[in-house]
Amino acid sequence: MTPPQENNEVSTSIAAPSADLVPGLLRFLRIARFRRKVVYSTLCVAVICGGVYYALAPRKYESSAKILIIQHRPDQVASVGDHDSNESTMATQRDLVKSERVLEAAIERLEPEYRVDLVSTPERQRAKELAKGLAVKVTRNTNFIELSYRSRKDVAAAAVVRAVLASYLEFVGSTHQGSAGLQLENLRTEHSQKQKLLSIKQQQLQELSHRVGHLDVNSEDGVIDPIIQRALMLNQALLTAQERRLELTSVMTTVKAARERGEDITQHLAGVETVVGREMLLAGLGMSRQDHQVLADHQRRLLAAQNELHEASSYEGPNHPRIIQLKEEIQSVEQFLENYHVNVSKRFGDSSSRELGPVVERMLTQSVQQAIDREKQIEVSYLQARDEASRHRGSLYMLEGLDREIQRLETQIDNLAVAISDVDFQKAQAPIRVEVVSDPRPEPIPVSPLLRNVIVMTLLGGLAVGGLLVYVQDLLDDRFSSPEELTALLNVPVLSIVRTLNPLSGEGLASVQTHALPHAVETEAFRTLRTSLTLNGQSTDRMLISSTEPGDGKTTVSSNLAVSFAQAGKRTLVIDADLRKPGMTALLDLKGQRGVADILAEDTSIEQTVIEVVQHTENELLDVIPAGLRRPNPAELLSSRQFAELLAWADSQYDQVIVDCPPVLAVSDAQIVAQLVDGAVLVVRPEKNHRRLVMRAVESFAASGSNVFGIVANGLSEEAAGYGYGYGYGYGYGHEESLDESEEPSLPAETFSFTPPSPESIPPVATTVPLPPRAPELSKSSPSPTPLIKPRRAA
Repeated sequence: MTPPQENNEVSTSIAAPSADLVPGLLRFLRIARFRRKVVYSTLCVAVICGGVYYALAPRKYESSAKILIIQHRPDQVASVGDHDSNESTMATQRDLVKSERVLEAAIERLEPEYRVDLVSTPERQRAKELAKGLAVKVTRNTNFIELSYRSRKDVAAAAVVRAVLASYLEFVGSTHQGSAGLQLENLRTEHSQKQKLLSIKQQQLQELSHRVGHLDVNSEDGVIDPIIQRALMLNQALLTAQERRLELTSVMTTVKAARERGEDITQHLAGVETVVGREMLLAGLGMSRQDHQVLADHQRRLLAAQNELHEASSYEGPNHPRIIQLKEEIQSVEQFLENYHVNVSKRFGDSSSRELGPVVERMLTQSVQQAIDREKQIEVSYLQARDEASRHRGSLYMLEGLDREIQRLETQIDNLAVAISDVDFQKAQAPIRVEVVSDPRPEPIPVSPLLRNVIVMTLLGGLAVGGLLVYVQDLLDDRFSSPEELTALLNVPVLSIVRTLNPLSGEGLASVQTHALPHAVETEAFRTLRTSLTLNGQSTDRMLISSTEPGDGKTTVSSNLAVSFAQAGKRTLVIDADLRKPGMTALLDLKGQRGVADILAEDTSIEQTVIEVVQHTENELLDVIPAGLRRPNPAELLSSRQFAELLAWADSQYDQVIVDCPPVLAVSDAQIVAQLVDGAVLVVRPEKNHRRLVMRAVESFAASGSNVFGIVANGLSEEAAGYGYGYGYGYGYGHEESLDESEEPSLPAETFSFTPPSPESIPPVATTVPLPPRAPELSKSSPSPTPLIKPRRAA
């Protein structure tokens, strides 16, 4: 009996493919539905091809007959109803009907007018051609054999079946099926001897393989034994090391000779750079990458200033302060570059005259010594590997010889077994009698092609080819085909679908779609996102917004969602936690302002510094904390206790806190922040991001134990309508029927205002810190105690 544990393992292994098969099939059906035009086109082509085939295919007519095989046993009288079925006998008779001798005799019996299928066939190939159209089968558990033939004429098919029957009956009647077992005993003796010898050889092969440690690598497939391959690799490495040493020696000899002759060795630097390396040579000459970087930065600065001067000159006069400033900046940069080249040339000349020769010679000497040491090490390893491979090769020859001998013995044993079976069958077989129970007749209705078969094969073939095309297109286009596929593969909902937004002119909130165009069709997507987050049944007061890759639009979604929350009456704070490439800070034109990095880098309490860095916006309910000045360790800053305290302070002062984080696959910052907030919103561009990357991004949050509220499908174009995303935009705010600004009725502000809950309904907070004043001058009141770190809410 199978142990229970084994039964569980077997059931688990059987259930696992089934569990993967159903979602995969459902996903394929969804893809096929969205690419149904391909399937329809393939079906149409298949139907056309099937119709053409049915119209042009030659008609085939079939005629059949049935015979009964009756065995005559010595101890009983044979009759039709009391004999047993013998499968080997029936199989032999079946093969005998299609034997070449019977078919050649049948062709000789045929009249010339009935050889319509053999007219263009050579005489030597006629029997094989006749066998292709002849079908012989044995009815299971009976002694009936049915043979049928298909021809282009119905009378020819019946004539061929009659001729084959006559030839077969003649052959059976003229052949005696008696005993034929004179060699049976000798065959069995030889078979037993071969079996014993084979067992001995197999034991020897097993012992030798164990002693040699052979890995059974098949050299016929081009795979070399690991021991021999190691020796070849070491030999190649030794040749490479020798070439390296000779090249270094040659260059060093050339440099020494040039120094002895008092020549300038700068002309040999190209050869030294080839064998030593550019970075090593520059480092030896005192020129590092920083020198090139400084020069490149000033050149870019000069080019930018020249371009700006060219553009400003078209609409400003030569005495304009900006024009004068740009000219002075260009002159300063050009003077710096000129002095830099002079200094470099002077330093290089001094090095050439005093230090270049010894430095290059010392570098070449070190390189030659290193090459010699490496060559010696490789040579020792190669000699050892060569000796080991030589010994191993002899053992492999012995293994190959034993293997070939075993294969030869196995072939001989199989042949002996077949011979014994044939002789034993002939010895035990009794004479038989054949009776024809059904005569062949011409059938006027063709059996090929059948309309129903053509229809079924056409539909199945069209569906199969269409499904294959859909599958290949899906493999080549590694993108999500629909919001349903996003939800099914990622196991998170699609919160909103955002179409491609046109960039807006202006700075700050004027460049944010939801603030600048609150009644536009595109803005509704962010209200949908706000509603989805508010009604998902989880706490979403503190959330982060990230993306899979850079350029997916996570900053755009963050800014528009924040404005949407503020428009709904929630006091909202946006924290730009992208300390590497602060997009939110750049979008709101807050570069150079103190921000998150400065708060986290200082040792003072949060409430003392946060008032100085919070930036108020045009919307009185929306505040922003910019990224601040760049720091070299953003991940360490975000994982510090100060950042947790900053989130706790923000949660105590604002209704909604949104943290703009870097892409989750680029750096680990988003995963760090996700552990301190209620959850994350992942921005995805379905037309840009690959499925594997998006799945890996969601798995990254799941691996860190973070909650993912859902996905925002961003940047959908108009062409994406056929891709599964083309809905949800043509409602609500038609521009054609909008009123003119002068005619549009105005509603009181309180109609759209958000009524905050009464102070009595708000639970008390352990520690509160006053919000920073919105006046230009900051409050000078004494700071409140350090707020308690608010624990993360349960999902």
